[in-house]
Amino acid sequence: MSPGPPQDQTDIQVRVARIGHVGIAVRDIDATLDFYTRFVGLRLTERFDYGEDEVGHGVAVISGAFVRSDHVHHCISFFALRKGFEAKGEGHAYGLHHLAFELRTPADLLAKFREFKAAGIPIVNARIGGPGNQPRFYARDPEGNLLEFYWGIDEIGWTGQPRDYPPIQEIDLEAFDFAGFERERERAAALIQPAAV
Repeated sequence: MSPGPPQDQTDIQVRVARIGHVGIAVRDIDATLDFYTRFVGLRLTERFDYGEDEVGHGVAVISGAFVRSDHVHHCISFFALRKGFEAKGEGHAYGLHHLAFELRTPADLLAKFREFKAAGIPIVNARIGGPGNQPRFYARDPEGNLLEFYWGIDEIGWTGQPRDYPPIQEIDLEAFDFAGFERERERAAALIQPAAV
């Protein structure tokens, strides 16, 4: 069921804080990373490669690189696709992978999740873990574009290192322990040692 446009701004229950990041599927992740770090001036936060049987950022993604312009874990995520997913079909193609929107609080994230469910907008899934380690849920817009709504993406401190995080896993967002998540993340931050000068 496709929701109709809001009649006016009062129909919107919870506003997103900002566009948080963009995910892009690319043909050559090395050349892309070189271009955005050398010519645009973004900094690499981290890069990963999934094994052939490992599922991470969806079944189509084999590797990724996360770049930042400031202290937020990433503003763009680049994804290389597994063989067989390169051509259009099954919702996978080069170009836009997903568009992510940041919410101000855990309560806003839950309210947005409930708003989508109440409007009959199908939820793809809810997740935690992986690069950025933010509680999030995914849905699709009327054109089929994948959207991510999240709160609490990791920030990068003066060491330039991301905190440890668990692997990507699906969660029940309604039952998620946001306070416990914050405690664990602070514990992980305390374990990061400053680089030797």
